[in-house]
Amino acid sequence: MQKANIKNNDDLVLGIQTILSKYRCSFSDEEKVLLNDCIIELEKSNAESSQTEKALTALKVVSTVMRVFSIYDHLKDLF
Repeated sequence: MQKANIKNNDDLVLGIQTILSKYRCSFSDEEKVLLNDCIIELEKSNAESSQTEKALTALKVVSTVMRVFSIYDHLKDLF
């Protein structure tokens, strides 16, 4: 996967959607739900006016996405 230059929450949503569409079969159902929940959280935060709230939501989502991929990489090494 390529590194992305994320400028705002919309870019993060687009990146997660792209990953889900390209690599959908590589994720478990729980991981798909988790990534979709991240998208929903980011879209809800876009409606808020506070930049601080948007940044905190983005940080939480990035943390969740990192956990999904670290688990995926660990499992990939086992097989």
